[in-house]
Amino acid sequence: MSTPGIIRAATAILAGAMLSGCELYQFTVEEFAGIDEISLTIKGTKTFVYSPERHQIGFNPDKYEFRVSDDNMADYFFLDCDDMPVRTDQVLTGDLEYTTPDDIKSRHGLDLRVTDVRNGKIWLWNQKYRIGIVVATLPEE
Repeated sequence: MSTPGIIRAATAILAGAMLSGCELYQFTVEEFAGIDEISLTIKGTKTFVYSPERHQIGFNPDKYEFRVSDDNMADYFFLDCDDMPVRTDQVLTGDLEYTTPDDIKSRHGLDLRVTDVRNGKIWLWNQKYRIGIVVATLPEE
């Protein structure tokens, strides 16, 4: 094999290895089911975790809005749904806005599936972006 052929073959092998290893870990709905706290988890990274000492919970049942934030609104996530999530396997659409350490991000028109409803909390899962959201209808004590 000539030098250019070897270089092409090595490049193809490296590119294949890089592509296959780009996303070794996939956050799953089964892992999401193990999360109990009010939170926003994206691809396995807990982007926001509610703490009753530092955060507030807002819920508007008429508009199907869930809000979790700190006092100065520097750290938050908001979820607006097109319907009230009330039963397991219900599918609805939602708009999500959340903060990161250096930005405000949003996802509109997320397909969300209710994976659990218990103890005043609702678990919502988006398969496409691997987003898990746990919200509350009542503030935790």
